Amino acid sequence: MYVWQQAEGQRHARAAVHLGSLDAGATFAALCGSEPTVGENDIHSPGKPWLDPTCPPCDAAFRRALGIPDARPDVASRPAGLSKARG
Repeated sequence: MYVWQQAEGQRHARAAVHLGSLDAGATFAALCGSEPTVGENDIHSPGKPWLDPTCPPCDAAFRRALGIPDARPDVASRPAGLSKARG
């Protein structure tokens, strides 16, 4: 099982060895191969949403691990909430 963890300006996927957010200062092995450090602003709590973007390599590794198809490139490259203009 995997969970998402905010760190260093992105949401990274990690093994669910520890459920919930890690403490500030903790490092973890992300699926993308990096070892980001959790900052004070990365700790999730009710009313404090994670707004940083998802790490693309973590997203791809997460999808592969769970057998989920890759995101469509024309959708993944646009900011959320914007639709492709039809002409």
